[in-house]
Amino acid sequence: MDGWVLLHRRFLDWEWWDKAEMVQVFLYLLLNANHADQKWRGVRVKRGQLVTSVAKIASDTGLSTQTVRTCLKRLKSTSEITSKSTSAYTIVTI
Repeated sequence: MDGWVLLHRRFLDWEWWDKAEMVQVFLYLLLNANHADQKWRGVRVKRGQLVTSVAKIASDTGLSTQTVRTCLKRLKSTSEITSKSTSAYTIVTI
């Protein structure tokens, strides 16, 4: 994991800023997203995407699976992310 992620100060004005779990999940996604196109098990994962699962995010962040699901649902509803799920994984696009 090399490189930088640049955040604008307006992040403090983000509508979910006051929800610590939302900030944690969003930053987790941002920091784990690809910075260049890659292949994962024959699937093309583009820049700004990551392959993950609710269980993986929950395990890595220490949040409950229900909290992660709620956060992802909120992020989708406000168009911060999109996702495509299969039975084995989810590709999240930021």
